[in-house]
Amino acid sequence: MINVSKTLALLATLLVLASAPVRAQQAAVSPWSKSDHASLRLIAGATSPSGKQRIGVEIVMAQGYKTYWRSAGDYGAPPRFDWSGSVNVGGLDVRWPAPERFADGFGHSIGYVGEVVIPVSVQPADPTKPVLVVLALDYAICDKICIPVKGEARLWLEPGVTAVTSPRLEMFEARVPVPVKPGAQRDGLGVNDARIDMAAPEPGLRFSLHAPPNGRIDDIFVEGPGQWSFAKPVLTPQPDGTVLAQLRIKERPKGAAGPLPFVVTLSGAPQPVEARLELDIPAGKP
Repeated sequence: MINVSKTLALLATLLVLASAPVRAQQAAVSPWSKSDHASLRLIAGATSPSGKQRIGVEIVMAQGYKTYWRSAGDYGAPPRFDWSGSVNVGGLDVRWPAPERFADGFGHSIGYVGEVVIPVSVQPADPTKPVLVVLALDYAICDKICIPVKGEARLWLEPGVTAVTSPRLEMFEARVPVPVKPGAQRDGLGVNDARIDMAAPEPGLRFSLHAPPNGRIDDIFVEGPGQWSFAKPVLTPQPDGTVLAQLRIKERPKGAAGPLPFVVTLSGAPQPVEARLELDIPAGKP
């Protein structure tokens, strides 16, 4: 005979299991590509709502070693990505976490100390088919001296995978600067205005920066077209609550003049931001 009580209990259990949320599984990772003082691998994230695949280039270094941002500062070299071996990739967008500035020889360089995951958005050529991401990376790591490193990694990505979690990738995605317009940000960090001061004893850039009451500005990084180089910024809080950032020009491209585009990255809290603006650069040398 059928035990009605047990049958009802089994059905209740099956209903609970069917209605329970699906737990996200750990995302796929590639094997490590190891060198003497650093290791590299690819880690996957869930497919974004737009259909783009999310991956991260993870670099872990020995104690005391650093690697470099897209603009390396006084020394070092930025990573060079080669994705040419990839399959079913229509485009890639490298998204850099906000870096930090560190003493490097007789100057300061910009990058990451100890570890970093560089997020990358991958647009499949055919969203219905798997993607093979193949990376050959030339990068430099630095302790007392800088060492060139080569790393290679490959990772298959299945289309439409959403029930996965990748805490490492997600942690560094949260450090990617949010785009803001100059003068328009009041809830977070922002650039109120910017100008170049050629009449100062040390010609340079001057920025008025904004942070909310519970926020802070840790550093400012400025990139210009060509071989622009700036000294470590001097940050000075102002009576009106803004912060004055002064950056001495160390080097500028020969013949650079007129309205030129610059990218300004602010690190700090609540979240790093990135602003794109134009500065009217007068002709002549600093």
